[in-house]
Amino acid sequence: MSDPTQDLRSPLQGGFAADERGAKKLDYWFTVLLTDPVAIPLSRFLARRKLLTPDQVTILALVAGLAAGFCFGYATRWSLALGGLMFYVAFVLDCVDGKLARALKVTSERGKALDALADGGRRAAGSLGIGLYLWSADGRGWGSGTEADVLWALVYSVLAYYFLEISGAEKDPSATGARGKWSAALGRHRLLPNPGMPDVQAIVFIFGPLTGLVVPALATGIAMVVTAILLTIRRRLRASR
Repeated sequence: MSDPTQDLRSPLQGGFAADERGAKKLDYWFTVLLTDPVAIPLSRFLARRKLLTPDQVTILALVAGLAAGFCFGYATRWSLALGGLMFYVAFVLDCVDGKLARALKVTSERGKALDALADGGRRAAGSLGIGLYLWSADGRGWGSGTEADVLWALVYSVLAYYFLEISGAEKDPSATGARGKWSAALGRHRLLPNPGMPDVQAIVFIFGPLTGLVVPALATGIAMVVTAILLTIRRRLRASR
């Protein structure tokens, strides 16, 4: 199973080695701090009991991601929060399938295709659902039900898709950005020095919906992705000289 998450500074290729638990030795903050503490014991449990295959976990991740989008689009405060929780569940399951595949030593092209489908489905459903929420919201918080609010979701979706296209889908340990003591200190805790798309998605599709601050979360995500795009373009222009 692949885990197509990207660094927000440069296009990356290759992948990080996994430790004995199946977790990547270097990963993004949201994954390390808030996802792996759930995903690692869950993947171990599934590996021991052989209750589900990695592909079945991927399908569950896709279902949870689509459910998150539906909850967002239902456009109530409680459905918005439920959508944030469902998106988190989808993200955890997306991490579990890769760890489970490594634990069971099973990989396949079908599994990779399913993983990409689940990733894309989760992002698309989340973006569409948030857009529908902002369209339908009736003066609740930052969502006022205007076309201007919907534009936040549209702009984020376009920019995120563009970044994913130009950045590549794999991570390279040699291109993780910052160096020095700060980077080394973070590395001892499995943390990369730069934010990645998992961190952005957590802000936009989990923290924003849970707090009700949907538009500020979108604005933060847009700022992060724009910065990533500019840094990626600059890096590529320098490399082409």
